[in-house]
Amino acid sequence: MAYKHNKYIDAWIDLVMNDKIRSCHDQKRMIKNNLIPVLERDDVVVDNDLIEHGLSLQKYFPFQLIHWELFQFAVIAGVFLIRSDGSRDIYFHEIRDIMGRGSGKNGFIDFLAFYFLSPIHGIRNYNIDLIANGEDQAATSIADLSELIKHPVDPKYEKVLRQNYKARVESVTGIKTNSVFRLNTTSTKNKDSKRTGCVIYDEKHEYESTTNMNTLQSGLGKIPHDRIITITTDGRIRDGVLDREKAQNDDILSAYNPNNRIFVNYFHIEKEEEWNDLAALEKAIPSLNHPSFYSLKDVITREIEDMPSKPDYFPEFMSKRCNFPISNPETAVAEWDDIVACESDPPFEIEEGMSCIVGIDFSKTNDFVGCVATFRKDDQYAIKHHSFICSKSSDLSQIKAPLEEWQKKGYLTVVDEVEISPALVAAWIKSIQEHYVIAMLTVDSFRYSILSSELRDLGFDGTKPKDEKNLWLVRNSDIMKAAPLINSLFLSHRLHGFDRMMCWYTNNTKQIIDAKGNITYGKINKRVRKTDGFMAFVGTMCCVDSLPVTNEFPDIDIGVITY
Repeated sequence: MAYKHNKYIDAWIDLVMNDKIRSCHDQKRMIKNNLIPVLERDDVVVDNDLIEHGLSLQKYFPFQLIHWELFQFAVIAGVFLIRSDGSRDIYFHEIRDIMGRGSGKNGFIDFLAFYFLSPIHGIRNYNIDLIANGEDQAATSIADLSELIKHPVDPKYEKVLRQNYKARVESVTGIKTNSVFRLNTTSTKNKDSKRTGCVIYDEKHEYESTTNMNTLQSGLGKIPHDRIITITTDGRIRDGVLDREKAQNDDILSAYNPNNRIFVNYFHIEKEEEWNDLAALEKAIPSLNHPSFYSLKDVITREIEDMPSKPDYFPEFMSKRCNFPISNPETAVAEWDDIVACESDPPFEIEEGMSCIVGIDFSKTNDFVGCVATFRKDDQYAIKHHSFICSKSSDLSQIKAPLEEWQKKGYLTVVDEVEISPALVAAWIKSIQEHYVIAMLTVDSFRYSILSSELRDLGFDGTKPKDEKNLWLVRNSDIMKAAPLINSLFLSHRLHGFDRMMCWYTNNTKQIIDAKGNITYGKINKRVRKTDGFMAFVGTMCCVDSLPVTNEFPDIDIGVITY
């Protein structure tokens, strides 16, 4: 099929649609549903002259843009929507490039910034904020661009570069446009009131909350042709900003939406088995077979050959090189897809009077307390969850999960006291007790003394005889017995009723496997990766036999009828 939109755009379409390079199905979906329908609109034009003028800046760089970068630059710089009054606006106000490590994204960021600062782009005060989780990461691109300006690839460019750009340690300024390429990190400090033209996110997979992003993006709209550009690999942080965007990306790539102004450029392998196939890896790293990236293939070949002796690197390789994240099978409780599958509604109705097991877990009363009620019917399980968080917890400032959002949804209660009172936990247990039959209540054996008085008042007493026992003090040996069933529930998707906070708790938990293959659980990060909700659920599974299999209402004993 012949296309006549722009030579760089058409060249990429030809490579992908005619299988001249290895590409994933999302590249074809992007072309069919996110690009071609836009280019064929009567109110959309491609400014070929502007694209060529922008690309003329390549002479100042020690490298030339390769096929995917030329294509992406043309889409960013040259595709315009013609408004009803005849003025024009860039069509895609947001660009999302998600690709494997080694694709050349840092060099592309530098070229984009260089162009946006230039007289060719021509928009005054078009400030560019480069965002990353750490200063070292974000500073790399700015330092590279500064070095290029201070030490040109050819001495003949020294004068023109000094006339048009001013390079500093943490910023580069376009002199004629009064535009600044500047460094930002994920801290909200000093982000308000900035006149931002473009926000560039580097390695967005590390972001867990949108709070700081929203602060920065609120500055957009004051300058024409405002843009948000993401250039990132995938990562191993689940339920972060990138994961939530990926769901929207799938909708964008599935069908053309005339109101959509987001462009999604997604590169990845399509099944785990392709990880060691160099030809297939081009799907994730489009630069892999390009002549100017000859050393990259050598590096990746060595990584593949060394993998048997470095199995711990495999999840990192899958996330960063293949753009196909998996969990570490030696430590993960479950794959992320299996965890979020637990958000499904249970296949049975949790009715009043049903039996359940209640689990309570916490490490300190001035931190988090997780509360879970687990129900069973046949081979299906469902939970109800609530958490309490002490506002005085010293870890809160380091937690990037959207706690405020979860609070609004009712998943948690923030306690503005020096600690979480046992009475609050007891009140939650009583609220369950008022609607359901609590067949057993579980709590960590080391934490029982803190709650013992309140639990006795509710009828849960560890001194009751065995046939009346309704309190279970959880020990490691109990968890080892419950772990195989927990694993099976995730794999078979027989666990339901999770909210997103429970998914977070679960993904924060790692398996600890001893020499005999027994499994217990621990925290991935002892401070900021809270696990209390998941461990409360684990407690309930330690005595799951206390639940009736069918969980029907118990028969009422009316005694023996005689005649």
